[in-house]
Amino acid sequence: MVTGLSEMYAQGLQSGQALRNILLDPANRTAYTNFDAAQSAFAQAHTATLASARGTAFEADVQALLVLRNHQFAAQQQVQALAQSDAAQAAALLNTQETPAWRALRSALLQQLETARTAAATANAATQAQAQRMQLLAAALALVAAVAALALTGVMLHSVAAFRLEDRTRLAQ
Repeated sequence: MVTGLSEMYAQGLQSGQALRNILLDPANRTAYTNFDAAQSAFAQAHTATLASARGTAFEADVQALLVLRNHQFAAQQQVQALAQSDAAQAAALLNTQETPAWRALRSALLQQLETARTAAATANAATQAQAQRMQLLAAALALVAAVAALALTGVMLHSVAAFRLEDRTRLAQ
């Protein structure tokens, strides 16, 4: 979860930077390529994260990110279209539509990242505690086995001594 959410956050930043590069230089094809790559990587990260979240408490929140992302993407598409013909209006749209959409998405991503990190830390602590309990149980079982081995050794030595004493008694008769 944490990795996927972090990747979505990174790709959101990347797409925003690419969009600003498009706005600065609409003829720069690399900016469009970078934008498309960031969109694709975000979608892949979302799909993978949603698959990981299926059946967990995170599923609805991860699914909700898509609504925020689609809202942002629609604003990004409008900014791109205007960048070709009216850079001033595209910049205004960037400030009034795309940036607030990104902030909403970023806020949701950061909130979910914090929740996922907390859940991961809690799961890790529980796993560590369980491992420690298993180690203590193994040590206790080893101690019981050692005591049992000593007791059986004592019984065996006592039995051998008793047989030897009995043999001596028979030989002495």
